[in-house]
Amino acid sequence: MKLMIDTNIILDVLLERVPSYAGSKAILNMCEKNDITGFISASTATDIFYLVRKALGSTDEAYNALGHILNIVKVLNVTNNDVNTAFLKRAKDFEDCLLATCANSNKCDGIVTRNKKDFADFGIALFSPEEIIGIKE
Repeated sequence: MKLMIDTNIILDVLLERVPSYAGSKAILNMCEKNDITGFISASTATDIFYLVRKALGSTDEAYNALGHILNIVKVLNVTNNDVNTAFLKRAKDFEDCLLATCANSNKCDGIVTRNKKDFADFGIALFSPEEIIGIKE
C-alpha cells in the first residue's frame, strides 16, 4: 500500500503527543518495516522541521527528528501542477488540499490521517491509523 502520511501523524510521534502517539507510532513502524510505503510531500518536510524546532526550541533537535523521518518515509515532489490544482480548488485548508493533490498525482492509495474531515472533499481514500493497523494485521 502506498500511503501519504499526514503531517500530524508524524508530529504525534516526534513530539510524543498523547493520546495519539501509539497509533501514529504504529504507522511509522509499519513504514520502517516496509509493511506499507509511506510518503510525505516536500512541503510537509519543511513544516515538520519548523514545528519541531518551535516546539523543542532547538535547530539540532529538529534536524535529528527530520533525519529520522527521512529514513522511514519517502518524499514526493510537489509540482507546479499540484500547486495550481490545489489553488484552483480554493479549499478552506490549502495545505491539506495540496497534500491530497500531491497524493493523487503520485497515485497513492490514500492518506493516513486523524482528521478525515479535513480531507473529505479532495477525492482520495482516507484512513485512520487504527484502520491501517487493522488492515495489516
